[in-house]
Amino acid sequence: MNKNKYLLFFVALLLLSGLGYCSKKIDGFDIKNIFEKENLTPVLVIGSGPAGLMASIYGARGGKKTFLVEGNKPGGLLMDTTEVANWPGEKMIEGPHIIEKLRDQARHQKVHFIQDYVDKIDTASWPYTVYLESGTVLRALTIIIATGASPRKLGVAGEENYWGAGVTSCAVCDAPFFRGENVVVAGGGDSAIEEAIQLSSFASKITILVRKDRMRAADSMQSRLKNYPKIDVKYNVEVREIIGNLESVTGVKLYNNRTQETELFSTSGVFLAVGHIPNSGFVKKNIRTDGDGYILVNHPRHEASVPGIFAAGDIADKIYRQAVTSAGSGTEAALDAVRFLDDHGYSNQVAKQVVSQFYSSKAVRSQEKLLSINSMAELQDLITSNEEKLIVLDFWTETCSSCKQLLPLLKEISQSFANTLLFIPIDADEATDLVDAFEITRVPTLVTLKKGAVLDKYTGFLGKKELRTYFEKMLSEVNLKAEDPVES
Repeated sequence: MNKNKYLLFFVALLLLSGLGYCSKKIDGFDIKNIFEKENLTPVLVIGSGPAGLMASIYGARGGKKTFLVEGNKPGGLLMDTTEVANWPGEKMIEGPHIIEKLRDQARHQKVHFIQDYVDKIDTASWPYTVYLESGTVLRALTIIIATGASPRKLGVAGEENYWGAGVTSCAVCDAPFFRGENVVVAGGGDSAIEEAIQLSSFASKITILVRKDRMRAADSMQSRLKNYPKIDVKYNVEVREIIGNLESVTGVKLYNNRTQETELFSTSGVFLAVGHIPNSGFVKKNIRTDGDGYILVNHPRHEASVPGIFAAGDIADKIYRQAVTSAGSGTEAALDAVRFLDDHGYSNQVAKQVVSQFYSSKAVRSQEKLLSINSMAELQDLITSNEEKLIVLDFWTETCSSCKQLLPLLKEISQSFANTLLFIPIDADEATDLVDAFEITRVPTLVTLKKGAVLDKYTGFLGKKELRTYFEKMLSEVNLKAEDPVES
């Protein structure tokens, strides 16, 4: 009998100590530390795809002030997806539409969006210090990393030279530039088929290049190809070099790994669909990752190797990689973050005491709306009436996520260069004569004109600091000077 009593007492002690361990505060996490900090962010979400947006929604629903840093590709890879047939409650929906609905829901929950991206994180002390590309410094009580993964490149000759001039990884963004052309898609998975189907509305012929003797795409995806006669599949071939005429792609050099023969295959565009690389470079020094760069989390929860930092979506998932699983993991990571704050003394009363210390973006003087034109005639009028200024044309499209990130940045810095630069957004889908005149093959592209002549042409995304440096350098070369920068 006594033995049984001792046994029960021992079991109870173990259970109590276990419960105590679950709610035990971690050394160094003293809630008093936040009272002397500025730019506080109770829940800071990094990334704006399904994982990041759902994390922000649940962070806000959990009663914690939530901030979301959008990154340099707002919406993530779902912005590059057309038809989504496996999103809950939708028979068929476009990827960008999913993102927009999630953004609206996040706004409704009063999530604070920050148009910037994270340069680095310092985890030496808590709250953690987060440095943004713009120079802003945040103090995060919890961090949810949902930065996803980026398309992998081939690493062959000519790839970098013709990136943006025929080589791309986004059919949704760039398919309209290949009307009536023959193009190739490198890859054998679901994304390769998605790219090819998107291209079929524009290109005259699409050839999917597969390294093996079969595709690894799902059977359901492969069965869709029979409905697209424009799409052909070429097996056992590898792209060894991308050929061009110094301005655009004209072909690819293919190696047949079965016959060991090499051929020159004519094409105007090369679309890459060969996998992804996790976007974890900015935290690898702080947080444990696996050999491929995916953040390691303590399953079944989403906490990373540093307490109070969580990971969700493709940045921590190399198995499922679905929009719906990313959204679910973002939800779980936010619930973990909310519980972390509750367990470490961040109550509603504390939140009220530090409300004045929350991060708040400073008001920026800028043009309410940039001028917009759609024809060469309109451009000529602007050139004539603005001879003393450089004119910057920003070519964008509605389906280009990087374009949507770049446009507000241009608006924000426009006041700094108001006396010397005139920014003009150009809808590349509408202004076809301007697209042809300036040989635009990819968006976003910035074309800078001096008295009508092309001074410089840049294709790709630039952050706020990069944009300022880019234009300041250009202005110095033509002996013009920007106004004093406006702090933001």
